[in-house]
Amino acid sequence: MLILKQFDVELHRLQLEDIELVRNWRNEAHINNQMIYRDFITEKMQFDWFHSVNNAQNYYFIIHFKGHKVGLINAKNYEIKRGFGEGGIFIGEKAFEDSFAAVFASLCLLNFVFYLLPHISISRIKVLKSNQRAIQYNKLLGYEEIFGATNSYDQLLELSRERFLTFGLKLNKVASLYCEGSKLMHLSGKSCDLNMPEINSLLDAKIPPKAIPGL
Repeated sequence: MLILKQFDVELHRLQLEDIELVRNWRNEAHINNQMIYRDFITEKMQFDWFHSVNNAQNYYFIIHFKGHKVGLINAKNYEIKRGFGEGGIFIGEKAFEDSFAAVFASLCLLNFVFYLLPHISISRIKVLKSNQRAIQYNKLLGYEEIFGATNSYDQLLELSRERFLTFGLKLNKVASLYCEGSKLMHLSGKSCDLNMPEINSLLDAKIPPKAIPGL
């Protein structure tokens, strides 16, 4: 299992035993109302979905924050030739909605993607236009609205590697002041066919905890 650790979060690659936890979060009104797909998700639907995304093009992680499973973050639909992937996050446990869990998790995953996977150059996120909190949150991370690439109800945002290297530098410094854990990026797990070759190379190399530039 692939595990990323930085600041006060650990991101654990989604496993079969946690898909019911995610399904329950996803069906909760405070999460469901902010999603483009809003139909009730059944156990079979969740099971089928997990097996459709448990591959080298999709990376879903349970967010562990100070020992608690609090939400889900993803980098999905990787297109290696285009250097492109899509992101997403939600905090399922309401008690942690206003904590640093989302910020630390977002920075941890973006640091991994943009600093350790040089072939990925663009991240995109699609959110409901009505979800202004999510739009403003992603702009804080450096995402920019893509005009003309949307419809009447959702908004597409994009973050380039170059832009994150500027925004991320500042945000990482702030996160390092507020976190209790390590500022270094810790990467662990075993190489397997569920990972892209670049990730397997990092795992096989057993790289030590890596400092992110600026920290």
